[in-house]
Amino acid sequence: MRRDRHPSPQFPASRCAYSLIELLAVMGVAALLLAIAAPSFVSFNPARKTGIHELSGFLGNARAEAIARGAPRIVAFADETFPGENDVLRAYALFEEAPSDGEPGETPRYRRLSPWRTLPRGLVFARGTDFAVTTGEPFRTLHDLAREHAFPVPGPAGSEGGAIPLPALMFGPDGGVRSPGFENADALHLAIIEGFHDAKLRRVVPTTPRSSGGGAALPRGECLGVGYYTGRAGILTD
Repeated sequence: MRRDRHPSPQFPASRCAYSLIELLAVMGVAALLLAIAAPSFVSFNPARKTGIHELSGFLGNARAEAIARGAPRIVAFADETFPGENDVLRAYALFEEAPSDGEPGETPRYRRLSPWRTLPRGLVFARGTDFAVTTGEPFRTLHDLAREHAFPVPGPAGSEGGAIPLPALMFGPDGGVRSPGFENADALHLAIIEGFHDAKLRRVVPTTPRSSGGGAALPRGECLGVGYYTGRAGILTD
């Protein structure tokens, strides 16, 4: 009987390579997952997160100073009437009520205690219509009360005129919110969105709109809720 001097090689049962069809299938699945995850990557904006945390910290410091000094402290926010194109709907500062002369009927005056700070570029203060509310109830921010309730605070350096009325939050010595009043407690929200104020159009133009689910395009943003009795600010989820 004849025997082969060179036995045939033995191959392992399992393969170490992939076929072309398998590689194409894996690439297709990876592309699908990337397409699904892409919106979440686009929505991540470090400047937006920085802006809302800085604003929350500023409010916390204003509240703490009101308690420490035993006197109200006011944080005013720029609206569409604020002087300076770059600061419209972006600036905010801390104020105190200046001592009065004691004359009856005298209009309160306010003194600025901090420089005007601004939100990071590409962010502006927003109104409630820029956010989707799942409960169907109206959602208002402090800027929705701009025409109804405003403080006459001194304008920034170099601006024309004297006091300008701006939306504001007043913290009392107990840390709670003194103004706006309890009837407007549902509007103690401060919202920021990705966008800019167009002076020609006289409105805010969002830069990264998203679908609200109902077909309407909404800007991407963040929102702070301020407790009426405690005065504490908390970041809400958009």
